[in-house]
Amino acid sequence: MEIQWPLLIFSVLLGVTSGSFVFLAVGELKGKFKDVRFLGALIALICLAVGGCVSVLHMGHPERATHLLGNLGSGLSKELFIVAIMGIVSLAYLILAKKDYPVASKVFGILGGVIGLVLPFVAGASYLIAARPAWDSVALPLMFLGAGLALGMTLMAGLVLLRGKASEEGGFALKLALAGVIIMAVTTIAYVVWIAIAPYQAPTRSVDRLISGDLASMFWPGVVIIGIVVPVALTVLACVRSTKGDGGSGVADPKMLAYMMFGACACTAIGAVVIRIIMYAVGTSVEQFIYH
Repeated sequence: MEIQWPLLIFSVLLGVTSGSFVFLAVGELKGKFKDVRFLGALIALICLAVGGCVSVLHMGHPERATHLLGNLGSGLSKELFIVAIMGIVSLAYLILAKKDYPVASKVFGILGGVIGLVLPFVAGASYLIAARPAWDSVALPLMFLGAGLALGMTLMAGLVLLRGKASEEGGFALKLALAGVIIMAVTTIAYVVWIAIAPYQAPTRSVDRLISGDLASMFWPGVVIIGIVVPVALTVLACVRSTKGDGGSGVADPKMLAYMMFGACACTAIGAVVIRIIMYAVGTSVEQFIYH
């Protein structure tokens, strides 16, 4: 299937919003990360707005986007509503982050985290089509969710560390980032496994294309090495350095740890893009579903 770039970009940016708000929500529950609340919410809101605008370009006539309101049961309509709700919550939290309303900030922060968990899942669920076996599994929306958690949490952890937080708060941020990249790795592998075991196997959607076929040149370097191994390795190394310090000194350089997190986020983004390209490549239809 031809790559739908507007939707691909939309889903990646949506993931940044999702992971960022889950990170901030945990911070609200633990009373941490107050220094990055405003910037984190701003980044999340910008990614949501840009992603939403880009996704509209997928439609042949963007001005007809309002027609989705006439079919509230469709996947696109559900995406529209969840994005709108997330936008309202993000804006409210952004405003509250500049004010001294701790209870309201906590409520909207946690609400944003809950919606953040739903957001990429709803976007991924819109691809669940029985006629496209390589898509028709919960593994696909879970893959979207996992990438989002890794993107947002590594980014937010980097922002925390960039402010010189290499002590308890920085260490906790790194633990969240590590959880994010591990979930990303597991859900990405789970989706690849689904491609291998999906029903109605055909050469166009075979996992052999990823392992040794025409998609291998993207899969191994783009998904496995850059998208999984490097982010996990960088995050684990950052966690180790945060506890042992550089060179056994017992003191870790927060900025160096921050750059490692930004590097992990960038590599995760590359991996997220490549696995989606592969997703479209193997998203061929079952002929008998079409003609019979």
